[in-house]
Amino acid sequence: MQTIYRPGQWYLIVIPGALVALPPDATGETVAALWDRLPRERSLATVIDVLTTQAGGSFADMPPFVAAVLEGTDARVAVRGSLAVRVTGADAEAQTFSGADVTTWSERFVPGVSKVEITVDEGGSGSALPVQSGIVLAAAVSADIEPADAEAISVAAGPAPVLDPASAPASVPSVVPAPPAPVAGTSVPLPPPPGVGAVPAVSVPTPDAASDLPTVPPSADDETPDADSDADSEAAAEVADADMIESTLVPGESTFAPPVDEFDHLWGATVHTPIEAAAVRPSEEPETPAVDAGPATGDHDGATISAEELRSLRQSAPAAPEAPTEVIPVAAAAPASTGRIRVSSGQVVALDRTVIIGRRPRSTRASGANLPHLIAVDSPQQDISRSHLEIRPEGDTVVVIDLHTTNGSTLLRPGADPMRLHPGEQTLVLSGDVVDLGDGVTVAFEDLP
Repeated sequence: MQTIYRPGQWYLIVIPGALVALPPDATGETVAALWDRLPRERSLATVIDVLTTQAGGSFADMPPFVAAVLEGTDARVAVRGSLAVRVTGADAEAQTFSGADVTTWSERFVPGVSKVEITVDEGGSGSALPVQSGIVLAAAVSADIEPADAEAISVAAGPAPVLDPASAPASVPSVVPAPPAPVAGTSVPLPPPPGVGAVPAVSVPTPDAASDLPTVPPSADDETPDADSDADSEAAAEVADADMIESTLVPGESTFAPPVDEFDHLWGATVHTPIEAAAVRPSEEPETPAVDAGPATGDHDGATISAEELRSLRQSAPAAPEAPTEVIPVAAAAPASTGRIRVSSGQVVALDRTVIIGRRPRSTRASGANLPHLIAVDSPQQDISRSHLEIRPEGDTVVVIDLHTTNGSTLLRPGADPMRLHPGEQTLVLSGDVVDLGDGVTVAFEDLP
């Protein structure tokens, strides 16, 4: 699409196959929403949906606008307010459409379009500038339609972030569980980590020599541990559980401190206790003579019996057979009524399963007993899509879904403003609601729960 524009004050959104002009007081959210959705859902219905949504569903609060969207080689044009758009067909015949004297907006379908011209401000100045795709401030725009504009827009994601190799984190080595803390004053062999050859048992060095310990890197080419190393590993495993804790170096020659106050550890003082003190010694207190305990009263309710009593009960005479249990049939609950719909063309359908309405409705998601009701309606102006509206019972409620139609569907509720259905989204309906599909076709909901 070869597009040129004259600079001005109106927002002009340009993408291949679509032009939208909005007034200078249009909100940034409205412009951003159109720019985000139009490349993915290029249709006039998308423009109307965004504008009505940004206006809070009120037609009176919608700004004036001009929109022209291609459908193949044809175009749909909508104008609101005292604006004009000039469309030239393939036969070089130009047509001008205006939104003046219209309450909402004027919409037209033009087959075989070759050129679209929009003028929103006659007072604009400046030289004409080309634009291929983007958002500019313009007073007028002219676009020559090309065959490639009829193709769907390929929406490409933004460039993937490139990770700087210099800032890439270094590979983290696998964590090897540390051996348990050795007992003070003893020589403890360290078990080799997986894939590392046997390391001879060594005495734990003093703190002064701790910094001189050589580091043994893991290697898959080391020799297989011999039998002595296996025995040393088993001995080290028996000292304490191999918890994943950081071992603490203890001096090889430890001198135990004299007995100190037992409460020093509460104040942060380190207490060294000999291993022999941890041995369990027999108590020197005289044993208390055993006293015959009386019968235990227990804390049960008296219904508990012993194994001997149970055995006696089983050996006693069998009890008389119990009378057969009478089974009382339970009447099945009557299915709750989900109401019905009444189409303006005369069809009345009970909402016992999903209903799809359109010019040539069809469903590919159900079969057999779950096949939905398919209701075909006439649409001389082609305002109704082939599969236009889905009505779905959901438990005790009923929802309607606009099936991404071109012209959309409008919910009419007594006492409320008309609300346009969002394509593909569920909307709850109540008894008395009416959904307008266009071309004079309406669907009324009756006796809903």
